[in-house]
Amino acid sequence: MFVQVRGQPGRISLPDVCCDLLWVDERLWLTGPQSRAQPTTAADRIFQIVNIDPLVARTWLGVPLHELTDRRIPLDEIGARFAGPLCEMFHAGGASALVRPADHFSTRLMDARMVAAEAVLRRGASVQAAATAAELSERQLGRQFEDWFGLTPKQYARILRLRHAIHSAKSGKSFVAAALSAGYSDQAHFNRDVRALAETSPRALLPRVGNIQDVSDRLRNY
Repeated sequence: MFVQVRGQPGRISLPDVCCDLLWVDERLWLTGPQSRAQPTTAADRIFQIVNIDPLVARTWLGVPLHELTDRRIPLDEIGARFAGPLCEMFHAGGASALVRPADHFSTRLMDARMVAAEAVLRRGASVQAAATAAELSERQLGRQFEDWFGLTPKQYARILRLRHAIHSAKSGKSFVAAALSAGYSDQAHFNRDVRALAETSPRALLPRVGNIQDVSDRLRNY
């Protein structure tokens, strides 16, 4: 997903399983997966974002994603071979070509076991079910999943569930309905996750989510 947007001060970005490329202040930055909520990037400045699937980012960069978790790094510090061509694309207004970066990569370059495990977790199934789908033990899955996704399987599923619930609440559902639709056992369970991952309550968090988050969630749909 590619957007150009002005960041609004005081907003929060939810934890995220994706990586982002950000063109801001004439420099290209890479944001890794986020294990916790963080202040919105580049508040009160216009910038461009490209969201990249973690499997694609891992394949493209050749860097274990756990090295990038909760970090924002100038792309040229990771590799000039990435930064140069991509900076040219942003200058030329061609970053929308990266909206579907997976199209540029053969799935054969990705770990099929991680593809299978991620699909199971995205459906809301357990870590054990994901390990079974990947034909790995839970411990083996945990090690390899962090390499490819920058998060443990449990963190990955937890973040997707939180984002789903927050998106539902912002769409008008009650907190109870949003929590249940996302797979929480009850609202108290949802409240605990918000407190753990965003250090606040759902009611206090909701008005601070966006404006970048609003655009991203509508287009990515998770």
